[in-house]
Amino acid sequence: MRISLNGKWRYSFESVPSNDSDWREMLLPSNWYLRGVDFSGTVYFQKSFRLEEVPADKEFWLRFKGVDYFADVYLNGVFVGHHEGYFQPFMFNVTKIIREENSLLVKVSSPKEEKPIWPCYKRLIKGVLSHHDCRPGSWDPEHGQDYNTGGIWNDVDLLITSKVRISRVKISPKIESEKLARIIVEVELENLDYPKEVMVEIEVEPVNTSSGGKLSKFKRLFLSRGRDKLFFVLSIKRPQLWWTWDHGEQNLYYLLVIVRDSENVLDSLRERFGVREVRIDSGWNWYLNGLKIFVRGTNIIPTQWLSEYTPEKIQEDIRLLKEANVNAVRVHAHVNREEFYSACDENGIMVWQDFALQWWYSRCDDFAEKAVVQIKDMIRTFYNHPCIVVWCCHNEPDLHQLRNLDTLLMIAASEEDATRYVDIASTTEFHIYPGWYEEDYKKYSMLLAQPFCTEFGAQALPNVDSLKKMMPEEDLWPPNWKKWAFHDFQYMQTFNMAKIELGNSLEEFVENSQNYQYRLLKYAIETYRRAKYSPMTGIFQFMFVDCWPSITWSVLDYYRQPKKGYYALKIGYQPVLVSIEVNDVVKPGDKGNIWIINDLHRSYSNVQLIYWLEDENGRRFTEKQATLNIEPDSVIKTNQVLEFKTCPQGKLWAKAEILTREGELLSKNQEEILVKK
Repeated sequence: MRISLNGKWRYSFESVPSNDSDWREMLLPSNWYLRGVDFSGTVYFQKSFRLEEVPADKEFWLRFKGVDYFADVYLNGVFVGHHEGYFQPFMFNVTKIIREENSLLVKVSSPKEEKPIWPCYKRLIKGVLSHHDCRPGSWDPEHGQDYNTGGIWNDVDLLITSKVRISRVKISPKIESEKLARIIVEVELENLDYPKEVMVEIEVEPVNTSSGGKLSKFKRLFLSRGRDKLFFVLSIKRPQLWWTWDHGEQNLYYLLVIVRDSENVLDSLRERFGVREVRIDSGWNWYLNGLKIFVRGTNIIPTQWLSEYTPEKIQEDIRLLKEANVNAVRVHAHVNREEFYSACDENGIMVWQDFALQWWYSRCDDFAEKAVVQIKDMIRTFYNHPCIVVWCCHNEPDLHQLRNLDTLLMIAASEEDATRYVDIASTTEFHIYPGWYEEDYKKYSMLLAQPFCTEFGAQALPNVDSLKKMMPEEDLWPPNWKKWAFHDFQYMQTFNMAKIELGNSLEEFVENSQNYQYRLLKYAIETYRRAKYSPMTGIFQFMFVDCWPSITWSVLDYYRQPKKGYYALKIGYQPVLVSIEVNDVVKPGDKGNIWIINDLHRSYSNVQLIYWLEDENGRRFTEKQATLNIEPDSVIKTNQVLEFKTCPQGKLWAKAEILTREGELLSKNQEEILVKK
């Protein structure tokens, strides 16, 4: 039984008021910043609740699904437990303390870290939520921790269970052949009663597949007082596999665990899982269920305050990801909420999951111990999600932490999960920014960060309407650069590296900025796609969406309004891509190449390739056609040549389309070029 304790709570800053009238009221769950409380430090939360009865044969548990960052919990004046960490669910047994009339007090601390701890020796494991160039204040020494994320941001429940409960179910699938998969089911039990014999039954049935019925198995177990563990191995014939959306169906299964004694059901728990295997070899080639795949990814930090990331917002992001042809996301240097991973399961989007470490941290043993505990918590919490394919221990550590802290974390993560790839860190070796932190984005032609690039991109301004929501108009034009910097705008890179022109109005500046990001992303993505498997095996653009009203590398702003760069992803990430390799500026006699990249494991015979030049009035020049065959999972540099002979001077578009033999549009693309003598 579950009783929700969400709703109205009372709160007070720094201490418990002696006078009842000094309490204020807040709706929970919520990060307190979203309730108008811009505060770093300690907030006390109090809620009274009543039970009709307190049966002696039941156990009572207070469960918190997410508190940022430290929590001390008191029930009826009695201390019941302490927790550290923003993303993990945790619970305390309160059976000996609970009564019919109850007062719950939670001391929540989310402090700023003082110098010199911040930024180089941080102790709070919050990743980009406390230190990043995309959060409020960027990495500014004074304002880089503003707009604190503290609070009881996820559900609070009172759970009422029997004396025997299921504490965890871990499901590990193994595909043996097309006709057979096996799952290892690990069931953790807790018995708070006298030793007894119980029967544990498991049932497996498909969630969304038409074939296959229910499978079941049971064991009898003499359960001692305390914690116990048992294992099942169950065969699934003709398993329905989980695939990314571009390669197949997102088949999922339910596993139900039931614990009974001779008379009653003592507890039950249902988990969802998928049958799939992902392998990453020493050359960073990715294999999903034995098929080699190319990763078309993006980094994502969907919000700074997780309580606002509702199921509706999650579904909107999933839709936008799929419309941009993204098949993988890197959850960038933080841990998100359960519902996001469930949505990725359902929609076939792979997840590279970073641990919540960003840049530099304390080098002491105490911090390493806490990090080991929390990375294991992360893996235990999200283990059963088939979408998660990589655990990564740290984003951009220094060399000392890479060799020391991150090595410990890699060992701990591998102990907790032997089925997934564990990456020690995502380092700057694979984060490259030609055209942003150095001049000339054409350096992407050197195929930097091979074979697997986990960050690339450039900043772009949001649309004008979004900017007007972010800042007062007097700060927008002429730009108040100090205010813009607080919103993460990088002045030096914009004007000195990218050489984006300010223009004569905010509208012109937005246009120039978004055009630049679009050109850079399109060039980088298609250059990497043409180098598929030789040597590139995957890419993660940085980044998908703003986590607060800001000016960053995103292709969607905080309000989910697309920048032009979003369409660079949508075009460049087409599973079947026709790509035009041509210079920005050409002269008569120059030529361009036509490539076809097919990421799908299916062939297309007798497709029609059509390509031409077009002017601003829609007039076509030098249109050509060819009939081709496209092999599965292939890259073709066709023998078709785009020639600049009879075309006029000035701005033109080189355009190309691929039509199936049934006339269906398979891919289309275009490049803007300037023809000069």
